Amino acid sequence: MAVRPRPAATSQVPPQPAPVPELVSDPVWSLRPWPVEIDLGSRVVTIPALPAADWLTHLMGEVNPDAVFPGLLSADEEELVEDMLYTGVLSLDQLDRIFLDVVSAVGARPWWVTLRLVAQVRANWAVIGADMLVRGVDATRLSLSGWLDVALLTLMRHIRPEDSTMFTLQLEAPPPSETAQVQDKLEMSPEAFLALAG
Repeated sequence: MAVRPRPAATSQVPPQPAPVPELVSDPVWSLRPWPVEIDLGSRVVTIPALPAADWLTHLMGEVNPDAVFPGLLSADEEELVEDMLYTGVLSLDQLDRIFLDVVSAVGARPWWVTLRLVAQVRANWAVIGADMLVRGVDATRLSLSGWLDVALLTLMRHIRPEDSTMFTLQLEAPPPSETAQVQDKLEMSPEAFLALAG
């Protein structure tokens, strides 16, 4: 009697998903949209709580820092910032730094990580964006940090495990302008070192 041979049993383990890097500086920013207070020395101005969709409108594609700060302030506060620029109380370099600090705050990650994640999602929208939409990820309700949490998880699910380390290194690498500042934060004080050794 002729029979079809049985396929040999395989002990292949399904591939493990790439590990998700822990990049969130403060998970509270992921819980819901929060306002952002900016201390200008003599005054505090506030960007209102905005959902991810509003932030992504400014961060996807060509980024215009002025559209975020002072552009997202109220009309009165935007005029105040423009007056401070005109009178020299605030410099253009300070304005740029405030923009980066705002992006770091609402993204709950260093600004370069936030901008790179947004760029990766945009560049791979046909897969990553579609996957997020199919799963009901609503950028009009989530905070930017929460949306980025889901975006990173989705990206890591689509990356081959062998490529994940390089992707993570490229995502986290500080730009030259920030390298010294990041290095200062990573250096351990003698007290902290002794606490670990003891």
